[in-house]
Amino acid sequence: MNMIKVQGHRGFSAIAPENTLPAFKKAVEVGADGIECDIHLTKDGRYVVCHDSRIDRTSNGSGEISEMSLDELKQYDFGAKFSEEYRGTPIPTLEEMLDVVKPLEVINIEIKAFEHPMGLDAALDLFYDILVKKGVLKQVIVSSFNKMAIKRLKQLHSDLYTCMLYTHMARPAACAQKLGCDAIHPAYEYLTKATVNSAHRRGMKVNCWTPNGEDEIRYMVKLGCDGIITNYPDRALKIRQDEAK
Repeated sequence: MNMIKVQGHRGFSAIAPENTLPAFKKAVEVGADGIECDIHLTKDGRYVVCHDSRIDRTSNGSGEISEMSLDELKQYDFGAKFSEEYRGTPIPTLEEMLDVVKPLEVINIEIKAFEHPMGLDAALDLFYDILVKKGVLKQVIVSSFNKMAIKRLKQLHSDLYTCMLYTHMARPAACAQKLGCDAIHPAYEYLTKATVNSAHRRGMKVNCWTPNGEDEIRYMVKLGCDGIITNYPDRALKIRQDEAK
């Protein structure tokens, strides 16, 4: 039986506002093996956890993260749009998030395109230094759709575990291998047994996103995925338990 690893997508985002400390705490509490999150750089060179490059969708503010300082971003509410229970929830820094999820086996961090004055290499070095300082290097897996960034990260820091994100593409495992990646992260809708086998032959893991329904999750287990990134980690954990009986 493949003991698939369960990651809470943007934390336990089905029951708490995505990419916030409450969502990450809920994932830890429910017993998830890990979490997935997204990071962006602020104007003053701080990493914050947020999926979009703009804060409009998830907060009561508006604007590009790259054009605001951390102090400015901390003034906005990232919880009230989800529910009144979470009113007053601030955007977390990468460091704050790592403090919460440090007990987990897997910390999956998606890096976006780094269009920042400090430049790609400096941004990636800063990211790496934070991981080292927090003592989470062995738990972190770094994923990205940005092939240039993920390839450069591996060149700069070969000890980091890197993963290629994709939706639909030909020969994804071969492509990821050329980038020096350790895993592929496919959209579950496009994943096939042949792709899983291709990745495994290359010594690569397969972590799919984002199956949320029970049938979808069970099918990913059947395909032989190594990890599931889901909004409902509790659901995936129960299915894993059922399948092990």
